[in-house]
Amino acid sequence: MQSNCEQATDQDLKIITEQLGREPQGVLGIANRCRYGYPQVIINRPVISNGEQVTVFPTSLWLTCPYLRKQISKIESTGLISTLQSKVADDPDFAEAVKVAHQGHAEFRRSLIPNEVLLALAKNYPNEYQVIAETGVGGTRSYDGVKCLHAHFADFLVLKQNAIGKMIYEALDGELDCSSGDCELEN
Repeated sequence: MQSNCEQATDQDLKIITEQLGREPQGVLGIANRCRYGYPQVIINRPVISNGEQVTVFPTSLWLTCPYLRKQISKIESTGLISTLQSKVADDPDFAEAVKVAHQGHAEFRRSLIPNEVLLALAKNYPNEYQVIAETGVGGTRSYDGVKCLHAHFADFLVLKQNAIGKMIYEALDGELDCSSGDCELEN
């Protein structure tokens, strides 16, 4: 697991449940906290196995902060995904930066899984292995695709190399914390 990841406490899991409005599944830890100490980004377990059933979860970094989710949803509603998709198509340098972020995310996701589990997944569940090994940020199958600004931003906060996430950070003007310090009030 990433060295900058903190193990989630029972209190963290309660807060995350309140933030998301549902119980989280497969939380490996807290990757980023706000200035008030609340979880902002969690790391999810990429593979969940219940006996013979294997479920893959390609979104390894999940933005849980209600304030940031709301702010990014506002930005997303302006049509920025389409604008970014056009920028990927028209700007080779930007397209390469996006590709690098997707590849970095796939590598990060693989790093969360022990090698013996990856080998067993590749052998017994090749389609699921392909999702884990090859999809990018937010589980996108195309490295020239822009899928979810929330996922790109979470990736930027943790891995620091996401060009789209950096643009979101700049659009937020670096304001990553709510004014109330109470996640429940931000829902």
